[in-house]
Order: sequence, then structure tokens, then C-alpha cells
Amino acid sequence: MNYKNQKGISLIEVLISISVLSIGILGLLQAFPHGTSIERDIELTTIGHHLAQSKIEELISLNYSEILTGLIEDNVRVDLDPNSIFYNFKRSTYVTLVDENIQTTETDIGMKKVLVTIYWPSNFGGADRSTSITTLLSSR
Repeated sequence: MNYKNQKGISLIEVLISISVLSIGILGLLQAFPHGTSIERDIELTTIGHHLAQSKIEELISLNYSEILTGLIEDNVRVDLDPNSIFYNFKRSTYVTLVDENIQTTETDIGMKKVLVTIYWPSNFGGADRSTSITTLLSSR
């Protein structure tokens, strides 16, 4: 029997095809955990933005004269309940007097700048992540 003239796929071709396919599938499978980590990081960043905005809204609801200047809170936990999803988030709030050019001043001309920064542990290890929101409040 003459095997050279037969058409078909050899065992070596099958093994090479399976190897190439396996490497491709393994590459895709390794991307899923990384994608999940990135998705979690984005989720935590979004929560941080909402927590910062919540503090801004809380300050906006006060009368201008009730908002003290200086460091209002420094790395304070947003929620003291260890079972809360907000437990690992910390907040700093700083209020300064500003002039018409948004430059810090000692004189109150009726404008305050509020800076709220939220911190949380990085999903990837290393330094804490943070996000900040700044707004201006007017006495008028």
C-alpha cells in the first residue's frame, strides 16, 4: 500500500493545530481575571466619585456661614461598620476662602472652595487609590 499518495491530515499536523489552539485559549483565559480586576477597580472608583459627590451635596445644603474653613475631616472612614461596602473608603474634606481668581485668600469675599478626596485600597496592591471633587460655594 502506498501511503504517500493518500490525502488527509497527519498526526503531526493535528498535534501542531491542537498546540496552537491551546496557546490561544490559555491566553484568553488569563485575560479574564485581569479584566475582572480592572472592572472591580472601575467600580471602586465610581463608588469613590459618588461618596465625594455626596459630601459636596451635604455641604451645599448648609448655609454659607455654617461651612467652616480649614480641614473639616482628615482620612475619616465613610462608614464605621466593618460589614459595610463603604468601610474601606476614607474621606478628607478641606475648605478654603478664595478670591475672584480662585486663589486662596484670608479675606472672605463670599466664596469658598471645597475639596473632597476619597481614598480606598488599591485592587492591584500598592498605594491607595483616590479621587477628588472640587466645587465653589458662594454666599450669594
